[in-house]
Amino acid sequence: MLLGLLVLFATLAYAMWGPTDNPVQRALSTPEISDMAETILRLQSESDALREEVARTNELVKLDQEARGKLNLLITNLEAENAKLKEDLAFFEGFIPGSLQGAISLKRLQVSKDTVPGQYRYKALVIQGSQRPEVTLDVQVLIKVLNKETPDVIVLPNAENANDPKFRIKLTRFSRVSGTFSIPENSRPVSVELRILEAGAIRAQSTIRL
Repeated sequence: MLLGLLVLFATLAYAMWGPTDNPVQRALSTPEISDMAETILRLQSESDALREEVARTNELVKLDQEARGKLNLLITNLEAENAKLKEDLAFFEGFIPGSLQGAISLKRLQVSKDTVPGQYRYKALVIQGSQRPEVTLDVQVLIKVLNKETPDVIVLPNAENANDPKFRIKLTRFSRVSGTFSIPENSRPVSVELRILEAGAIRAQSTIRL
């Protein structure tokens, strides 16, 4: 259409403003030239309308892409939340409160690699029977590693994070314990032991081999 407009416009311009008695003027009469001018104006108007329509369509496509992006993000967040709820449910499966008889127990210790190289995440659930009141407990983590085939043990909390609140919990019925730890470069984790202490005495513990 643009090419046709250019040809018509060039022909009309040559006919109207070109040399007198040029070939186009001889080939076309004045009414024909006027008709061509009207045709060019009509085609220009249609071309402008098409450009506006294309611009509106592009804007709608952009808005649709943004809406799809937001929808995909919402779906991802909902899936992550659903996975977390399933994980929380798994913590309680197989747990019978009446069987605890007031004892403190440690359930479902899990350890996984973090996104940071050399860093790991741990989590577990601490449970006590309904007969006991709220109690303050300390959390201790022992990480056994092989450092160039030499065994070593990392104990958390250490002097640097002794006051970190994640190593102390207030337990009524259920409490989640979670955190991260790092191992030295060129080391390999062997096992992780999680201990729950009350006044320095071990009340519950669990070990997982890696």
